[in-house]
Amino acid sequence: MNFADRLAQASRLKESVVVLGIDPQLDAPGAPGIPRGYTLARFCCEIVEACARSAVAVKPQLAFYEARGLEGMRAFCEVVKLARRLGLITIADAKRGDIGTTSSAYAEAFLGDGDFSCDAVTVNPYQGSDTLMPFLAKVRDGRGVFVLVRTSNPSSGEFQDLSASGRPLWESVAARVNGWGADYVLAGASGLSPVGAVVGATYPEHARRARELMPAATILAPGYGAQGASAADAVASARTDGTGCIVNASRSLMYAYQKRDGGKPGEAAAEYAEAMRLELNAALAARRTEGLSHTA
Repeated sequence: MNFADRLAQASRLKESVVVLGIDPQLDAPGAPGIPRGYTLARFCCEIVEACARSAVAVKPQLAFYEARGLEGMRAFCEVVKLARRLGLITIADAKRGDIGTTSSAYAEAFLGDGDFSCDAVTVNPYQGSDTLMPFLAKVRDGRGVFVLVRTSNPSSGEFQDLSASGRPLWESVAARVNGWGADYVLAGASGLSPVGAVVGATYPEHARRARELMPAATILAPGYGAQGASAADAVASARTDGTGCIVNASRSLMYAYQKRDGGKPGEAAAEYAEAMRLELNAALAARRTEGLSHTA
């Protein structure tokens, strides 16, 4: 089944656009990455299981697992396997992209049938189209790709906003994403492409422009929660009918227990995820109402 259709179906059935970023932070003074009494795998899996009813997907960030060596990668595998058993879509936040056979190996690692295989992966387009072709080839097998287009970090504009052929560079990337995904839109029922984009929620005006440039793309919006984006900001890239956008929260969700005296990680995360689901749904409802008023 077309990846975009699977994601749209899961979103419709759960009435949710929530993506759980399973990012176990590294230990730092005053901010332990793993709660006392937990192993890495137990902490991550408890969060996934607790939030499964409110979310459509999980998005583990590879860096936090790779930094912990073999233990970390075993935990990554456990997270992915548990998420699948719970019916959640898995997105490897790997941001890979390289030339030739290296890119093919990355695509096989995260979109093949091996230990690290997920339903979708994030990719970096900086080295050009040929670096993404091995990932795009996997789309025919029901996999999904999210191309970095406009990211949520404060210095993202340093390069992404540079003028290229009379417009910001990120807009040129968005136009290419639209082209790469065009062949797959008609293959599904949702009208959405499995070649999606990462567009940060911290720049809602750019998110709205991104939707204009990529009308059929599924847009993954990071930045909600710890990075400061509101629910309205987070769904700014949604289509007028409220579809085509999923929203990620990572630190604010995994570490919600730190804001509650005696709170257990799973319980606190579950409450946060459900509150996030309801808040995003309200923002999407407002967006749909706005869209109807404009067409009336």
